Amino acid sequence: MKNIFVAAAFAVMSVLSFGQSENVLYCGQVGRTAKLFEDHPGCSHQADIAAQDLEQWTQDFISEGRGGSQEIYIIPVVFHIIHNNGPENISDDQVYDAINVLNRDFRMLNEDISVVIPEFAGITADIGIEFRLASLDPDGNCHSGINRVQSTLTTEGGDQMKALSIWPRDMYMNVWVCADAGDGTAGYTFTPNSVNGPWGVGSDGIVLRHDYTGSIGTSSIFRSRTLTHECGHWLNLRHTWGPTNSPGDAGNCDFDDNVDDTPNTVGYTACDLDGESCGSLDNVQNYMEYSYCSRMFTLGQRDRMRAAITSNIAERSSLITQENLEATGVLDPALCVAKYTVDQNSTCVGLPIQFHDRSYHGVTFWSWNFGDGTSMEGSDPEIYKNPTHIYETAGNYTVVMTVSNSASSLSYSVENLITILDYETALPPFAEGFEDAWPNEAWVIFNQDGDLTWEITPSASVTGSRSLKLRNFSASTGEKYDELLSTTYDMSAMDTIYMTYHWAYANKLTETEDRLRIQVSGDCGQTWNTRRTRTGFNTLTTANATNAQFTPTTDSQWSSETLMFTNSDWMTEGFRVRFEFTGRGGNNFFLDDINITASDTVSAVIQSVSELPNNFTFNIYPNPAKENALIKYNSVGSERVTVEMYNNLGQRIAVIADEQLAAGNHIWELPHQSAGVYMVVFSKNGFRKAQKVIFE
Repeated sequence: MKNIFVAAAFAVMSVLSFGQSENVLYCGQVGRTAKLFEDHPGCSHQADIAAQDLEQWTQDFISEGRGGSQEIYIIPVVFHIIHNNGPENISDDQVYDAINVLNRDFRMLNEDISVVIPEFAGITADIGIEFRLASLDPDGNCHSGINRVQSTLTTEGGDQMKALSIWPRDMYMNVWVCADAGDGTAGYTFTPNSVNGPWGVGSDGIVLRHDYTGSIGTSSIFRSRTLTHECGHWLNLRHTWGPTNSPGDAGNCDFDDNVDDTPNTVGYTACDLDGESCGSLDNVQNYMEYSYCSRMFTLGQRDRMRAAITSNIAERSSLITQENLEATGVLDPALCVAKYTVDQNSTCVGLPIQFHDRSYHGVTFWSWNFGDGTSMEGSDPEIYKNPTHIYETAGNYTVVMTVSNSASSLSYSVENLITILDYETALPPFAEGFEDAWPNEAWVIFNQDGDLTWEITPSASVTGSRSLKLRNFSASTGEKYDELLSTTYDMSAMDTIYMTYHWAYANKLTETEDRLRIQVSGDCGQTWNTRRTRTGFNTLTTANATNAQFTPTTDSQWSSETLMFTNSDWMTEGFRVRFEFTGRGGNNFFLDDINITASDTVSAVIQSVSELPNNFTFNIYPNPAKENALIKYNSVGSERVTVEMYNNLGQRIAVIADEQLAAGNHIWELPHQSAGVYMVVFSKNGFRKAQKVIFE
């Protein structure tokens, strides 16, 4: 039985979260619908009329047998990644995966279709609709089909966010990926009738939380079908229980989804395959359920979606015309861009460099020349698309990638992009004032954007006459990355590393969150650990804000700090430092007088000294200490002890105790010291024992 229900207040919009997490809601229908009608008074009535027209079109489409057509409809898609430099700025690969999951489900190519229960296995449907990333933008220019826009609106999820990047809906299905779809939901869309008018032009499309997009990256397999569900709504499907967003409500038996072969149901939020809520077995495995085990669309749902895409409601039918498919470049995409990226452009001999092909479109063959006499080529993307290469000799290398298909080929290279280092045998100290020739072997620049990057300037300095400048002044709020990486230093015999640096920076009058991160590595840059983060909002700024290009002119406009590194993982012959600057439309940044020193504190203090017996212990707390620290020792009997404190040069700086102790607990105070590593040496009966204490 089919109970037609076309009230726009219910059939407007819906959301799904496959794989509930934290407090993510299934649907934002009520709030989003109210907001849509509030922003566009009168559209509710017009949406009702459009729903009736679309329903009549659908019934005629089905009665005329057009639903059984074998024609494959192709829908051009564009993804807009709205991010604020967080995890919501998902990778291209995650977008590709989301499209693959969507096409798999709509073409019934999902392996788990085999576990649909027998009662519904006979009505599972290949919808005959495919979704393809556009290869041409609205102006006919070559494009990847993925736009990226940095904005704080990533947490808003509504029309303001969409307006940042939107393509014509009569040419593309717009999909926005963001940090929060709004109202704590995993995603949402609008049914065609509810956006069938001028008010819908800026709203029509699908919004997804990044962690419900595809099955990889920030998302997961369990959450991967949110887009499948939303595309069902975008193509005029309701939830299986009807036009509400309240699964499990007994009253849902009185409603219907307008599909003949999906039984009336109250709706599910768990996978109860034996559920019979309205007098018959429920289709719990349907993509339009909330059951966590969605596997299928039905033949009836196929008819409704194919009717929607061929209707003129919300300009859906214009998407699948031959003219539009050619205009958006989805039929036979031309190979128009060759490019590769690397995760890092420098490492040590014998360690891997990962390459990623970012070319588009239609690449079928790859050829790589790694610049060291080694090359590889082939057509298997699993092997040749994103290869890893290991260099056995130190030096600089230019890598050439050539991609091709049956129609054309393109090449891409960056001169001396890859720097391979030897493990350093020289010991610190190291000092860099940028007074000598630049660039030099002590530093490697990684400029993935290929734009202006680190350069020597004679216009500012702390000492000498030069410093390093990063031209970051820009009217744009786009994000750019620049890295300055040190060569390797041998810290394998060290206990503590100190690094001092000077920097200068001024915000624009409208603050921008430019960011400096200082990171260290003990494995020649294979992995990095962040030791300091400074942002333009607070700790990066050293001078008054200005809308002019900033250059420090006085000593007071420079700041400095000393960082201390004590983790044993960094005490290797492959120790490196990285200054990573993220520019977000702010001002110029200056760096000068980098000094790196190190010491073996333990050896300096207790070399050639007998240790106390292993069962002897004394405690220092807190450690590390921000203020004073305490020493606690339990004497088992009368004994004479001496407690001394040494700096990292092995120089005694204090005698904490020199006395005859009675049996019992004893506590001494260590006076506060400047930041660094110190040794406390405890002596008794001709034996000595040392313990490290850190003051922050």
